[in-house]
Amino acid sequence: MQDEYVGDPHTEFDFEFQTGILALMHRDSKFLAYAVDNLSPSYFTDKDLAWMFRTMRSHFLDTRSVITERAIKDRLRSDIRKNILDEERLKYVRQAYFNIRDDVLSDAGYIQSRVVAFVKKNVMEDAFAPAVEAFKRGEYERVVNIFSDAYKRSDIIFKEGQTYPDVDQFHERVKRRNVVTKVVPTGIMDLDTYLRGGGLGEKELGVILAPTNRGKSMMLKHIAEFNMFRGLNGLIFTLEMSEDRYLDRFDMSVARLTTTEMVDNPDKVERRLKEIASSPACGKVHIKEYPTQTATVENLRSYAENLRRGGFFPDFVVVDYADLLRSDTKYTEKRHEHSHIYETLRGWAVEASIPIWTATQANRGSLSKSQVTVADISEDFGKAMIADVIVGLCQNKKEKENQEMRLFIAKNRDGTSGMEILVRTDFAHGRFYDGP
Repeated sequence: MQDEYVGDPHTEFDFEFQTGILALMHRDSKFLAYAVDNLSPSYFTDKDLAWMFRTMRSHFLDTRSVITERAIKDRLRSDIRKNILDEERLKYVRQAYFNIRDDVLSDAGYIQSRVVAFVKKNVMEDAFAPAVEAFKRGEYERVVNIFSDAYKRSDIIFKEGQTYPDVDQFHERVKRRNVVTKVVPTGIMDLDTYLRGGGLGEKELGVILAPTNRGKSMMLKHIAEFNMFRGLNGLIFTLEMSEDRYLDRFDMSVARLTTTEMVDNPDKVERRLKEIASSPACGKVHIKEYPTQTATVENLRSYAENLRRGGFFPDFVVVDYADLLRSDTKYTEKRHEHSHIYETLRGWAVEASIPIWTATQANRGSLSKSQVTVADISEDFGKAMIADVIVGLCQNKKEKENQEMRLFIAKNRDGTSGMEILVRTDFAHGRFYDGP
């Protein structure tokens, strides 16, 4: 049954709403691009509106612009000559165009949200078939990725890029320079001086590069601890050490105790923890353990999202370390899986607008080298291209005996690289940095 006022309730959009969709496409190039990617002529129940959609879509794909009245007239004449349209329909198509052109679009926001919801429903429905097949094959993470990709594909993101040269956009950039952004310093002043903004910025991926047993985890823990005392909240994912062992290192560091002293003096540790916890200037660090080679970047993101729902909002993430993550996509060569992991990790940093610190293993040859550089990255050199900052941990036998370490700035996007900073370490008390 069809009511005169609401039309056929069994169709998604009535004639008037379909006209509104075309009017928004005619007025808004961003919505036009979204509609071209996600709608089809079959969604328009009126044949003249369907012709308008096809014509607007064809024009956009040819010119990447909104169709003009002149172009509409030209395409009408062309379709009449080709017998696609007859002259009798001409007056109806013309009237459809006038309705589109003259629509005031006072409900443009509502039209857009309804179309996006409609597209999401269709795209998610289409995702079910491949998701079921993946489920049958036991590829459970693939199921999650199929729905995640479908949702992202159907979403409408209207954040434009920027044009150069453009004076107005330059003024906006100057304003943004003065806005405080999330920066996670290393807490080593001589190193932070070389990093843009004094640390690793939001949307950036920082990597600690070192051979085995040189202090990658110690430095990552130091970065997290230093920023906790600055009032930031951090999220650490450990894929090698247990949560308890990681927390023991925090206990040793904040209480200035060795492993033996920490075990023998639990009261001293407890007093220090109460002191820190009561400080309004102190943030918190949450630590989550995953077995080696079991977690993907998507698992980490999901865990972080669950924490946010529970009221814990990380200002930065530490992954200790990314080489021990599992790729959610299989490649014939292992090095390509490593590149994919680092690309996905940096993609998370960009999407969430947070800094992410991690570490990577240097090859065996770096153990005997005076300086650890990007050339010493094991498995895949592609990691070096993806990271924004890479800090190599360099140490010879004498420096190790003297509890000294040289930090080599192997890569520093938009900053100085190739510099070395000498620091003192104190691993016995769980501290990577004990001053210059």
